[in-house]
Parts: sequence; structure tokens; C-alpha cells
Amino acid sequence: MSFADRVSRRLLRPVVCESLQRVGGAHDGGYVVPVDAIQRASVLLSFGLATNWTFERAAATLNPQLRIEAYDPSVTKGTFVSLGLRAAVSVPLRLIALSPRGARSSARKTALSIDYFRFFSGNRRHHQQRVWYNTDDGSADIAKVIDGTGMTTPLSIFAKIDIEGTEYRIIPAIRERAALFTALVIEFHDIDICADLFNLQMESLREEFEVVHVHGNNHGDLNIDHTFPLSLEVTFLNKRMMLGPRVPYDGPLPRPDLDAPNDTRKPDYSIDLSQPDPPLT
Repeated sequence: MSFADRVSRRLLRPVVCESLQRVGGAHDGGYVVPVDAIQRASVLLSFGLATNWTFERAAATLNPQLRIEAYDPSVTKGTFVSLGLRAAVSVPLRLIALSPRGARSSARKTALSIDYFRFFSGNRRHHQQRVWYNTDDGSADIAKVIDGTGMTTPLSIFAKIDIEGTEYRIIPAIRERAALFTALVIEFHDIDICADLFNLQMESLREEFEVVHVHGNNHGDLNIDHTFPLSLEVTFLNKRMMLGPRVPYDGPLPRPDLDAPNDTRKPDYSIDLSQPDPPLT
């Protein structure tokens, strides 16, 4: 199998969107999205959580009526009970050991654990399941997840998707229900070995959505030619949300006013979408 670059730049070229804003953390966990798409939605579907819900918190601040349904099997309520208890016990022990930095770290973990239970309550729920294309191994079937929101009105759901490669498995069901979504922000992974599938799914999504932002995640690698990130955060806005003519965005990527490196120890990846698509191999 060839690892030659086959990612379509044409499909990734964004259009101007005036309501773009960084929502969530300043670095990893934050995404550049149209705020009006969050404000219009009734439900946020969040796929991928771990220990960072800064995006979900910021979305809830932008839209206090927003119902949040988060899915991630990698963390459970027990995870945060255990983390919080261990960290709370270690704070005085680290102070006794004259390690104020360690004590501060433990205090942050304690606060994080408490915040999990405070935040995920009421109309904000964490489902300890992976999102999949069926219910194998107790998975949450993506079609049932979307239908289970009870949303039937167009433009009522916003989706954040960061599930380490499973995005390719659930996009078809999202595409079938595209009218329900105000916007999507999807982190695509391994776009060298998944280039053909990536291009097909981008082509399909662009029938109903406009690409309004692209950012390379510098936690991931570059392709074999060191010219393109292998992990891309792509923001899509439903075409029904856009008024007026489409104006191509021709500024730099990353955007200095909005973007920040996911990994602060490394520079952000520069993306050039002006080049023609690579030849098929």
C-alpha cells in the first residue's frame, strides 16, 4: 500500500464565517466553531470527553438551555471518585514533603473530580459508552443516539466528534440526518491511510455543509512528505445557517486570531490548501 499524499485540498478549503469563535480550552479541548450554531441548537452531542470538558462548559455558557449528551467509555464516575480521593489525600502529604508543585497538581485533580459531578448533572449527561455503528459490546448505536435526542426540527443539534478513528464509522448516519445539525466539528485521524475514505466522506458532508475552518492537531504526526497533518479538526456549518454569497477564506491556517497548538510544547502545523489536489495513485 502506498502512503503517497491523496488528501483532497479542494474539499477542505473553507469559506468565510463571521461568527467563528474559539470555544473551550485555549489549547487541547478547544475548537473554533460558529457560536450562532451553538446558540441555535437544543442539544449538544459530544463524542469524546476524557478529562477535558472545557468545550462543553463553554457551550453551556453560550446557550444555558443546551442539553448535553456526552459519550465516552474511557472514563467513568468511578474514575473521578478514585482520582479525587487519591488526590485529596496526597495534598497534605506533598506539602509535608515540601513539594508545593505536587500539592498544587493534586489540588487541581481534586477540583477536576468535584467539577465532573457538578457539571454532569441535570440536563448534562455523560454516557459511559462508545459511539459505534451498531450496539456490539454495549456500544451506543449512532443512529439511535441521534434519534434518541427526540429532535425532529431541522437545525436543532450541534455535534463535537473526537473519537480516535471511529468518526469514519458514524459519519454516514450523521449525513443521513444532516438537516438536524446546525454544525459539526470533527477531528479526523490517520488521513494518510484513510485518505480515500476521508475524501469520500468530505464530499458527502459538503453536499449539506460548508467547511468554515480547518486546523491541524499537532499531537498527531505529519504525512510521509512532511507537508500535511495526519489529524485534522474540521468545522462544518449547515448550509441553511449561511446567509448571502459564499466567500472563500484566503487567510493563513492556523488563524492567528483563533487557533492555538494542541500541544504547547510544539509549534502549530501550517496548512496550505491552495495547492492542487495530489494525483490519485
